[in-house]
Amino acid sequence: MNPHRKLLILTMIFLLVFFSTIGCKKQENNIGEPNENKKPEQNAKIPPPNEMILSAEAWKDQYPLIYESLQMTSRFKDGVTEDPELGGSHPISYLEKYPDIKILYDGIGFGKEYYAARGHFYSLTDVINTARPKPGASCLACKTADYEKLLLEYKDEFYAMDFHKVSQEIENGITCYTCHRNEPGKQIQTTTPQFNAASSKLEKDLKPGTLACAQCHVEYYMEPTTKEVILPWDQGLEIAEIEKYYDDLDYYDWKHPRTGTPLIKVQHPEFETYTGSIHDKMGVTCADCHMPTVEENGEKYKSHWAKSPLKNVNESCGTCHSAEIDGLTAKVQSIQKEIDDQLLEIGAMLVTLVEEFGHVLENNKLDDPAMNELWDLHRKAQYRWDFVFVENSTGFHHTEKARNALKEAKDYAQQALDKLKEYQ
Repeated sequence: MNPHRKLLILTMIFLLVFFSTIGCKKQENNIGEPNENKKPEQNAKIPPPNEMILSAEAWKDQYPLIYESLQMTSRFKDGVTEDPELGGSHPISYLEKYPDIKILYDGIGFGKEYYAARGHFYSLTDVINTARPKPGASCLACKTADYEKLLLEYKDEFYAMDFHKVSQEIENGITCYTCHRNEPGKQIQTTTPQFNAASSKLEKDLKPGTLACAQCHVEYYMEPTTKEVILPWDQGLEIAEIEKYYDDLDYYDWKHPRTGTPLIKVQHPEFETYTGSIHDKMGVTCADCHMPTVEENGEKYKSHWAKSPLKNVNESCGTCHSAEIDGLTAKVQSIQKEIDDQLLEIGAMLVTLVEEFGHVLENNKLDDPAMNELWDLHRKAQYRWDFVFVENSTGFHHTEKARNALKEAKDYAQQALDKLKEYQ
């Protein structure tokens, strides 16, 4: 064999072995972090109820730093002062912050009580204590690690069972089991039945860092008869595709008492909004930003203090945006202010729409075509506004999608207002 060729082959073999060794060492050092190269186990075997490790405390000694970071979701602070804009231990009332929603959500529980979401630590406490009506035990979905155990015990009857009675059987909020079952430190396992049923309809494979969050941070509705939680993804994940699903089903959450409009109450569609964004296309996961790898006393671990990336911008954003880190927070906040200003403007338009529509109904008899047209415009406008309003990034997850949705909402609202002028 040619000596130069032989040397080249030996060099290539050495490099392959060298880099393979580096990869193995890197994997070994990531103690307590899921292997993000493994395919998520969405349909992994469910442990028997008596073998489920539902308490986070069970893993406290094995993963002390991760456990402590999970407990930090009880106090959204920067280590010194509490940040009321992010919830923390004091709930923030949206009804006080955005008084227009008292009119927009009139006739549904959110018009009576609506608090900003707090940390995972409060998931169970807040759903139990909210004064909004609970149609069934299915309201506990995504609020407790015990959900899968209860569903196995009561089967399909569970969804419509009395919420308050079932909640007395629950001991845990969101814990390690919610995303890992009995295997923290390994790949993600989704435990919400509604997500496992809906994700089979998706044409994309989700990375573990997105999968863990997507199983709960989604739009959903409850089947009117069974009260089962369902994700409306049959048509796709886009705003108009979800709307079409509801329209084809002739579904509505409630009828507005002043206008009679059959409306959809959007929940928290973070996953649907993020899908297709620039970060999503680049392969950035939810956990990369909201649960970054941090270092404490020389030890690196995956933080489970799920919060705004702006609370530790260097670890969350700095890994990719180190050159622009100084102005990054201001850039994000300027986008959020733009979206929030539009939400306030269009929310005021919708209030005017409700009031003028109600006034017309009090003083005029509309024929069916006119009524149906106004209902359709009102429903389309408020649905798009609500999709952006309740999505927790205030437009940052996918700014273009948020802008387009609000533009359409404004257009539909204006069409309805113009139509109402014919009857004034």
